[in-house]
Amino acid sequence: MTGATALGAAALGGVGGAWLQRLADAARLPPEASPRALLDDASGLNPTPVRGLAFADASPEVTADRLAPLLGRIAAGQEPSLAVSGARHSMGGQSLLRDGWVLDALPLNGMTLDPAAGLMRVGGGALWRDIIPALNAQGFAPTVMQSNNDFTIGGTLSVNAHGWHANSPPVASTVRRLMLLTADGQVVTCSPEENAELFGLALGGYGLFGVILEAEIAVRPNVIYAPDFAVMPTRDYPAAFAARVYAPGSPVEMAYGRLSVDPDRLFEEAVLGCYTPVPETRGTVMPLPALAHGGLQRLVFRNAAAGDTGKALRWWLEREAGPWLAGAVSRNSLLNEPAAVFANREAGSTDILHEYFVPQARLGDFAEAARPIIRREEGNLLNVTVRDIRRDTRSALAYAREDMFGLVMLFVQETSAAGEERMQRMTRALVDAAIEAGGSHYLPYRLHATGDQLRRAYPAWDGVIEAQRRHDPKGVFRNGLFRRYAEA
Repeated sequence: MTGATALGAAALGGVGGAWLQRLADAARLPPEASPRALLDDASGLNPTPVRGLAFADASPEVTADRLAPLLGRIAAGQEPSLAVSGARHSMGGQSLLRDGWVLDALPLNGMTLDPAAGLMRVGGGALWRDIIPALNAQGFAPTVMQSNNDFTIGGTLSVNAHGWHANSPPVASTVRRLMLLTADGQVVTCSPEENAELFGLALGGYGLFGVILEAEIAVRPNVIYAPDFAVMPTRDYPAAFAARVYAPGSPVEMAYGRLSVDPDRLFEEAVLGCYTPVPETRGTVMPLPALAHGGLQRLVFRNAAAGDTGKALRWWLEREAGPWLAGAVSRNSLLNEPAAVFANREAGSTDILHEYFVPQARLGDFAEAARPIIRREEGNLLNVTVRDIRRDTRSALAYAREDMFGLVMLFVQETSAAGEERMQRMTRALVDAAIEAGGSHYLPYRLHATGDQLRRAYPAWDGVIEAQRRHDPKGVFRNGLFRRYAEA
């Protein structure tokens, strides 16, 4: 600052100093997006015009400093709110904000492993496809993550994801500490002992409580698994699962189910797959196979979208050929599969995920209720995976308030007004069926549920939103989920 400028600022006093500071801050703001700039998420159904796109840095500290001017201007009402995004695999605008700012957290990807403690410190923008090889190289693997590697750690924690891990609550249970950038620009450390309320709100908080700059998560030794499979009526699945996985001394560490997508036997049969460790392999460093690119497996999967015959073939192969072809596989290899391998590449349609959580004893009741709904709305269902989710006591917005089965359903939807209307009707009917069974629906997907349904499925919702407004009174962090259900 020259002497003349300094003298002028001094003469103007606080007003002049504040004005110069605003000029300096404005120079540090990210550029606005062009008027036609659109962002979208994995659904391909949410083209969203935004004010601008801000980028994180590899360093949490630099990221916080870089965002401080923007957060300050938002709090002062001079800029619209900010949504936090990673890989944008949500499907209903949870990582987007119309006419607002969007943070791209992907550069925030540092990671450090502490093998002695079994902990990894990882930046919120790091992708699991980078985390898994780093762990694998030292004989470790994730403790809990979703079943594909395309997502960021910040996104995983923000939706409180879960996967094939048996006898485990969602991923929040593995988090030891968070470094969170809050609405007032402060960097706060959160854990079960420190800022515990904010810790529970941020885990499963959909980015509404701040930017996850860094997380410290528990990891475990990698291991080779031997798989085995059983086929049964869906009604018998809960008992078979309990006998195989929950039995005292059971060695099963990962497990999943599939339900029949054959239209003539929809949801009537189930396959249970269990993975048991080979003890002498635990903690050893094993090669991580190259990522698959589809091949025959993709061909069979996508062929099921074409009609009933493809779906019947798909189920026959799942039930008869799958167990015969399965072989020993490492924990990391199971988890290091990209969802993109099976992604829809057809014009005029898109893949849409649903997920419903039901108490384990009510799995059959939900399947019976869901079958006529899907048939009535002509839902093009490609896959149903059943996951074991133990009770979540950590996240304020818990979807598993008791031990649950999560049913992950993949539908193909026409990208037309009629396709959207059918999907909305089917979703609302399935949400009602889940609630009637004592369960809930998952919130990272299309926002078709009504506000009443959301509050019945998530009794804590209004309390969480009250806490969000208390921690963020100026409305710095917002997204499509908030606008749909908290501002309506």
